[in-house]
Amino acid sequence: MIKASALLQVFVFTVFISITASAAFLAPNEESKMLSEVWKLPSQFTQKRLESLLNQFSKATHGEAFQFIGVEEDFFHGHILFDKKLQDGRTLLAPRAVLYHTQEEAHKAHWEKSVDPKYDYLNVTTRNWIQWLSDDPSEDGRKIENARDYLDRTQKDPTQFFDESSGPQKELHYTIHAKNLDAKKLGFVLAGELQFEFYSNAQPSPFGEDHQLTVQIADEAVSLRAFTNTMYLERGSK
Repeated sequence: MIKASALLQVFVFTVFISITASAAFLAPNEESKMLSEVWKLPSQFTQKRLESLLNQFSKATHGEAFQFIGVEEDFFHGHILFDKKLQDGRTLLAPRAVLYHTQEEAHKAHWEKSVDPKYDYLNVTTRNWIQWLSDDPSEDGRKIENARDYLDRTQKDPTQFFDESSGPQKELHYTIHAKNLDAKKLGFVLAGELQFEFYSNAQPSPFGEDHQLTVQIADEAVSLRAFTNTMYLERGSK
């Protein structure tokens, strides 16, 4: 995970497209836009869609996956996962899902005591989540799963993600990165990922109000601003 800038911002958890849905591939000029422009999300990710995805995720997992949104100590970012296909000699990318990491600095609260103790772990097995994307608006973002079920067990010991009776271990951060996911379980080969972030609305945005989001957390409507000022996008070689 790339650290965010000092400006307080807001992000939303890791995004995935349903493996059963036909993916809308990016237009040929989309990748260059994501590399050069301030708002680097694919054109499919309108402000309205991003807000909807975050609200669905929050409604389904608040209290289990996270408690605080828009702060680096808990939930403030996600990774869009891309599939690809070859067409007319070109490689086209399609967003399939979002991978979220929550309880981001929980280990610091639990062990180092360097952040507020309220950010201590909720559950060491509920830090990684997948939200599946779909071209069908009625299905988009509705399927949300614990990313541990898609773990490539040859890469990381799965015990830390499944043993709910075990307390947090000092040497573990309990993170399942995109590269740790099993392509066979996902139903596609990861071609790249794009990190996006959302932060609390405590400070004015240098980008204006264009990307301001409202996410319902329990009985409170939380104002957030979404950014993609940290990014990684890489096409696979196969």
